[in-house]
Amino acid sequence: MKKACSAVLCLLLCCALQLGVFGLGSVEVSTVVPSEHEITVTYNEGGYVLLEGEILPSGTTLTVERFDDLTLDVICQSADHLKSVVINGEDVTDQMLYGQLSLTDVHTDMDIVFTFEKCADAKPLDPSDPDYDPEDPNKGADECVHFDVSGGVYRGDEPFPNAGLVFDFGEIETSADEDGAYAVDDIKDGFHTVTIYNPDGTVAGGTDFSVTVSDTATEVTVTKLPDGTQLVTVPEGVESILLDFIVNEDGTVTIVPGTESEPEVPITDIPIISQTGALIREYPVAAGATLVLLFGGIPFLFFLLRRKKKEEADENTAV
Repeated sequence: MKKACSAVLCLLLCCALQLGVFGLGSVEVSTVVPSEHEITVTYNEGGYVLLEGEILPSGTTLTVERFDDLTLDVICQSADHLKSVVINGEDVTDQMLYGQLSLTDVHTDMDIVFTFEKCADAKPLDPSDPDYDPEDPNKGADECVHFDVSGGVYRGDEPFPNAGLVFDFGEIETSADEDGAYAVDDIKDGFHTVTIYNPDGTVAGGTDFSVTVSDTATEVTVTKLPDGTQLVTVPEGVESILLDFIVNEDGTVTIVPGTESEPEVPITDIPIISQTGALIREYPVAAGATLVLLFGGIPFLFFLLRRKKKEEADENTAV
């Protein structure tokens, strides 16, 4: 009896296993793919990280749709520069271009760490450093380039007198004069913002721009990047540049290379003969020549006329 029961149980077990195997053929295995990702941005003192013109506080976590693009703008303070950018433990500093970090097709969560340091602390790598490059002995040194920038501020085609200019959220501030002329120093290569104010303190317009140095450029040019940032390209070795800011009716600001103004040629008043004393004092040589002409030339003219009359009289007598 026990053997019969055991045989029946074994038969039922085999049937159950077979049914299970056949059933597995219809089971679908799937994974859940997230539709969005979290991007955490962290940075120390010495600069700012911006998203669409707004400063992101350090430690901000952004939510980005899967496979979307993301561009972060980086502004260094006047005494600092960007040392490194690390994403999920990997150094991606070389991906920075024109002061911007562009992420395309985001498909994972990210921790992005920006590290700023004082320019004075940036020194070339020691030859014993693993990253030392004999072909680039200055690697690691501060490579920021500083410019003196001047030009004019315009509202349309007309000068914008007494306009206020604020760069990089207050890092550098100045005002235009009565003719709309301005001048600032210590603008570095990299990403910048500028806001232009009316004399009463209200905002007239603003724009983003980036300054880059090119060893092939022969003149200062301004072009637009895909995101609308205006790119100012400066020839290598140039220390001062001319840029004009034109405030448009819609509040946008157009940047164009400035031009050197032609110096005005002073108009010298032609001295008149009635100012004899001043003429002699200011132009002694010219005055002397004039007096010689007047007092020597006129008697000589009378002499010639008198001689001609005498010759005519002699001819008449001979006839």
